[in-house]
Amino acid sequence: MIRSFVLVIIVSLLLTLLFPGCGGGASIQNELGMVPGLCFLHVHVSCNMDIDLIQDGINEFIPFWLCDSLNVRGDFGVSLLGINLTDFSPQLLFLSRELGTDEMLQLGTAGFLCGSEENQQGYDLIDDRGSMIGSIASRDGWTCLITGSGSDRSARRWLELEKEESLASDEDLISISGSDADLTVLISHNTIAFVSVIPTGMLSRAQVDILNRVKDLILEINPKALRVSLDISNEEPPVTFLELQLVRNGDNVTNFSVSFSDTELTPYNLLRLIRDGGILF
Repeated sequence: MIRSFVLVIIVSLLLTLLFPGCGGGASIQNELGMVPGLCFLHVHVSCNMDIDLIQDGINEFIPFWLCDSLNVRGDFGVSLLGINLTDFSPQLLFLSRELGTDEMLQLGTAGFLCGSEENQQGYDLIDDRGSMIGSIASRDGWTCLITGSGSDRSARRWLELEKEESLASDEDLISISGSDADLTVLISHNTIAFVSVIPTGMLSRAQVDILNRVKDLILEINPKALRVSLDISNEEPPVTFLELQLVRNGDNVTNFSVSFSDTELTPYNLLRLIRDGGILF
């Protein structure tokens, strides 16, 4: 369980290194009001996303064709709601203000190569074996597509979601969520707390050692919320900015940022070299 959970987290964080785009767009704070507060993390993606650098194997966890289709139409968000413990597949929530339920349905059925059934809240996506693989619903100008089994129940809960039950109620996360970056990853206290209580009964000794080191680090710095954001400027040569902001106990805030530019290597060349050299995977 820990290996798959960490893998999904790493994949989501790697988006900050592999998705160049253009900054600005919809308010992330408003978007967080549409995200259940118990999700593990939330990613806000700005426009002009380039997915050429992504290895095919990651599509096993995230449908990047859907990311690409949504981003052509504008900014969007994706949240990790949970993990299916039978096959360790993630349940994802995709959010957009640019599409209605009918257009989201067209994207879903074409991309997943599936059929659909209408219900009281919207639509369910059904594969050729009759199994549910996703659900679509819309409210307050937002449309969501939730993947995975049980997505119909998750969609119903999303339609009834109140602000105090959403990530918008997390004051620590909200305090650092403002970002005009091309891509922003937000991790709330819920994820940090979950890592702190992961059971070790089915883990190997090496996995237990890693988990214990992570737990010790959490105890030492007492993190409450984390933002990682990436932005690529339109300068010549382009400058890549990577920023980390962490809220700690006592309302202390840690800021860390790095930048990169090269007169020959573009950010895309650099990331391709890193990927092809096996540094990331």
